[in-house]
Amino acid sequence: MDTPKAAVPESGTGQLRRILRQQETVRAVVESISGELELQPLLERIISHACDLIGAEHGTIGLVDATRDFVRTAAAWRMPPDEVGAEMPRGVGLAGMVLERGAPVVIDRYGDLPSPTQLALRDHPVIGMPIEWQGQMIGVLGVGKAPAPDAGPGEPPFAETAVETLALLARSAAIAIANARRYQDQRHRSERMAAVAHVARLVTADLRLDELLQRAADAIHERLGFPNIAIPLIDPEQPGTLVIRTFGGHYKQLIKGEYRIPITAGLMGEAARTRMTVVVNDVSVDPRYLPTPGAPAEGAELAIPILLGDRVLGVVNVERQEPFDAEDAAVVGVIADQLAVAIENARLYASAQQVAVLEERQRLARELHDAVTQHLSTIALITQTLGPAYARDHREGEERARRLVELSQAALDEMRVLLAELRPRKGRREADAPAGSARARLRRHGLAVALGLLADDVSRAGLPVRTDLVACGSRPLAQEEALYRIAQEALSNVARHAGATHAQLTLTSAAGATVLSVTDDGAGFAADIARTGEHAIQMGGLGLLTMRERATAIGGTLRIESAAGRGTTVRAVVPLGEGCLA
Repeated sequence: MDTPKAAVPESGTGQLRRILRQQETVRAVVESISGELELQPLLERIISHACDLIGAEHGTIGLVDATRDFVRTAAAWRMPPDEVGAEMPRGVGLAGMVLERGAPVVIDRYGDLPSPTQLALRDHPVIGMPIEWQGQMIGVLGVGKAPAPDAGPGEPPFAETAVETLALLARSAAIAIANARRYQDQRHRSERMAAVAHVARLVTADLRLDELLQRAADAIHERLGFPNIAIPLIDPEQPGTLVIRTFGGHYKQLIKGEYRIPITAGLMGEAARTRMTVVVNDVSVDPRYLPTPGAPAEGAELAIPILLGDRVLGVVNVERQEPFDAEDAAVVGVIADQLAVAIENARLYASAQQVAVLEERQRLARELHDAVTQHLSTIALITQTLGPAYARDHREGEERARRLVELSQAALDEMRVLLAELRPRKGRREADAPAGSARARLRRHGLAVALGLLADDVSRAGLPVRTDLVACGSRPLAQEEALYRIAQEALSNVARHAGATHAQLTLTSAAGATVLSVTDDGAGFAADIARTGEHAIQMGGLGLLTMRERATAIGGTLRIESAAGRGTTVRAVVPLGEGCLA
């Protein structure tokens, strides 16, 4: 039977006393459970009190999963160990029968249910009571006991007030469970947001793309509890392809190497192509689902595009057995937004690093050309004339030989300066530059005197250089070195290519600027080339290009004026700026 057995009618006074005792007992129980905000201890307390109230020997309390339409046992009192966590679909077991009927179920013999789940209790009378909140069943309270061996014929297994008592307790339990769930949800939400903030800090703390993606995948698994994670990125060179090489959770151990999939395939491709969140809580029925190589299929998949403005950078993909809800999507969406910024920053950083490397290579090329190649070129010229010089005059030959030694030492000094910049040693000071280097000359004498020494060097090598050098205030060493190198390159070009009989080196100040010029009486450029200094630089090879780069680097300009048969003038103009003394 599934209704309480009939009882002898009570008098009005006796019924009132019974109701008052019942309410007082339930009130005491309600006070006991109302202060508990942790859901699991609350459920355990409710079921133990329920058994005590009606004299039951065992019981369970299950929570309804409305999405999947079953009751899962959350707490038990003196039940077999396998009861907690058991899932009863509609119509299965006592809880499933209450879910199906939406009303209390009273059975004298548990084994008479259509689908009993605990056969060891088949002879026990049981009561199943729905727990309802705001018109929805949120749980089921089930109690039972062994049949009394001395029960008389027709004697009910439970007191006649048992169903009413359980109904009163169920109403109070519904309030307590709802409050505990609110508390649990709020705490869970706070913990998740704290975890999201932690993940955000991790991904923004690294500017190396692969490392930050792996760190994000690991944190999503460890802090948010998602068992499987993949973070594919759009291939910049093939925008229709997702490249997956970052995995987290179980996938990190199961999947090795790199995978490439078109954005026209799979749920991740769908998210990247549509720029929309994709949630599938049963992948087995979705034709878009692509099985993960080497891994068992999960029940649910959530794919959220990583968007930066109107660009799709990739996808954050998480998978698990349990369904995803709107909160899951919101949490992963926040992480995807953080990743978008972090990925862009990492790529910009990588680009900046590449630019910095290229600029450093160009700088080293300029330094090698101006600081070392010039000396080697002069050494080569002197070497070619050394034999004839000895033949003409022994003293002239010896002078040229001494000059070779000086130039060799100067080239070695310049090379040491470059090597020191490439591999700086702890405690090295800039003042430690070798004595023969341009930097040492500039630091010791200043720009005007250093340029005079340079003119002497070139003159001794065979090209007479007249000077007009006016000390024009102090500049930062880097600016003075740039002007020195421009003069050095210009004079070297004259010596090697112009066929000039002499050159003029001038340093003056005019209109708030420093003007450096090198003029020769050599062959010059053709008229059509001389019209634009830029064209002349392009035609002149690396030397003229490095002069332009050096002038630009210190905020100046470089002009080349030339005419065929009338010589060439190279003029660098650098305004006085911050750090310069007029």
